Amino acid sequence: MLETLETRYARQMILKEIGRSGQERLGNSRVLIVGMGGLGSPASLYLAAAGVGCLGIIDADVVDRSNLQRQILYATQDAGQSKVQQAKARLEALNPHVKVLSYSERLTAANALNLVQEYDLILDGTDNFSAKFLLNDVCVKLGKPLVYGSILRWEGQLAVFWAQHGPCYRCLYPSPPEQHVPNCAEAGVIGALAGVVGSLQALEAIKVLVAGPPPYTDHLSPLLGQLWIVRASTMETQSLRLKRNPHCPVCSQPSDHIVLTDLDPPSCELSGAGETFMEFTAEEMAAKDRWKDFQWLDVRESHEWALGRLPGAHHWPLSAMLRGEWPQMTQDRRPLVLYCQGGVRSLRALQLLKHQGLEVHGHLRDGFRAWLGPVEQALH
Repeated sequence: MLETLETRYARQMILKEIGRSGQERLGNSRVLIVGMGGLGSPASLYLAAAGVGCLGIIDADVVDRSNLQRQILYATQDAGQSKVQQAKARLEALNPHVKVLSYSERLTAANALNLVQEYDLILDGTDNFSAKFLLNDVCVKLGKPLVYGSILRWEGQLAVFWAQHGPCYRCLYPSPPEQHVPNCAEAGVIGALAGVVGSLQALEAIKVLVAGPPPYTDHLSPLLGQLWIVRASTMETQSLRLKRNPHCPVCSQPSDHIVLTDLDPPSCELSGAGETFMEFTAEEMAAKDRWKDFQWLDVRESHEWALGRLPGAHHWPLSAMLRGEWPQMTQDRRPLVLYCQGGVRSLRALQLLKHQGLEVHGHLRDGFRAWLGPVEQALH
């Protein structure tokens, strides 16, 4: 270990803010990265390279070619493979002294407490509000620091939330927005921005692990209680000072009163207004060509549709529905099932079409990225 410290980490140990003691603190630290996509990729690489002793990585998704422009942890030949399995191999190859624990699952209210309590710091690499609110709530409940990051189009955001020493994420956003917020597939994102924000998340994590809780000095001060914003198209940056909300729905109450909940329905049947909608997995639909028993509506964007879709599927993007443009379906009497890339947009589209009176049987829970059946017009 002595040789490792003096060789592998020599350049950062030279820094007086790190030194040998700081490097040893990193080596004894445990960091959980939730989401191994555009943010989790660079963040995990830099944390492994920096010598964080144990990295936990959690993501239920597989590698998709359309994401490789920002998810730099993966290679083209990894497409279709588990993200966390490929990430674990890459990170261990980068630094064999780092222990990598992989969880090929979603973070939910059922497993969040057991997972998060095993780590010293949590890094948010998620891309949806359900996960971000759940992450915040479990970190507040357990007193863990949370390094937040977010990207969309040309804008990135970064902050450190630690409710014992400042505001939490819900002090900034008390509840999820009622209107639909587009994701990267709908609105787009510049890939290099993910590298910038993810790398800065790793930097903030290192600062928190080395410096510990406040008070901080001018020499090493994490973004605790600050929201840093960058507009990459102009490189304009802004830093906002955040205050703790005394009426925050989470951090203003005792930790044992915090109840963890999933914003997305967790069950296999989604009920509402007296009507039930089914969730199907790609695996069960592909088995014995069960997919042929249904008519399919693809609610992804046109560029996703062009790369491949279920045979015979109709196409109508969720973004068009949100503009008030509704699909005209054929007289096909088979039950209608929706799908998108990962299952989030199809659920939203299902709810919208229900309100329009269209009879919808259900949606593909894990989306086209998990599809194992035949594909029409794939341009790989």
